[in-house]
Amino acid sequence: MELVIVADLEGMSGVAERAWCDPARPEYARALDQYAEDVRVVSQAARAFGIARIRLLDWHGRAIPPSLCTSDIEPALLPLDRNPRLAVLLGFHARGDAPRAFAPCTLLPGLSIEWDGRPAGELALASRWLGEQGIPLLLVSGDRALTAEAELWTDQTTAIAVKLAHSPDRAECLPPDRARAALVDALQRVLARRSWWWVYRPSSPIDVTVSLPAGGQARLVASSMNELFVQLDRLVARAGGIPTLARLASS
Repeated sequence: MELVIVADLEGMSGVAERAWCDPARPEYARALDQYAEDVRVVSQAARAFGIARIRLLDWHGRAIPPSLCTSDIEPALLPLDRNPRLAVLLGFHARGDAPRAFAPCTLLPGLSIEWDGRPAGELALASRWLGEQGIPLLLVSGDRALTAEAELWTDQTTAIAVKLAHSPDRAECLPPDRARAALVDALQRVLARRSWWWVYRPSSPIDVTVSLPAGGQARLVASSMNELFVQLDRLVARAGGIPTLARLASS
């Protein structure tokens, strides 16, 4: 059995300023250190429970921090193969239109998604992508707005809030040691109870409405998450954003 850690930067423990997530800023290295430490403690907790292999996938395709390029944590190869695996969504941020959220965004600023009559963000996309492949989701982490979003989209899965937004650009973080202890405790409890391993399969067909930054809407209907990701990437590119989802497609 292996664990794939699907990671994003903004929701990691100790990342208190949105500006830290900008690669052009000197604080970016500090944010990557926080990212690396969250990944490391989750990896160690999984290995202590007997998970043989840990793979790391950055949700947006960021380069993996060099300190994590070790024999203990391997980059996830895309497309994911059919090996038995579990997953964690670590450090995710809330959707772009979420209230009282730190660094809220859905793929690019000003874009929003409605899916099955509910507002959807990257948490919904990632959990359904995993679910379509039959991969159980064990744990979700991020700010308090993200865990509120999890109540809509991953309600059977433990969600750990590691910070509380004061504004979209600033958050009050739990002390990192306390936040990481909560992550470890939650993961160990879930690993011990298979009934808590939940698979979130997407609706069929997948039917979403995308509101675009410049105005207007687009309805996307897809037979798979792979197909949806390709369609979303096209919209993002047309709006001037950087497409990052199609790389996740299995074929």
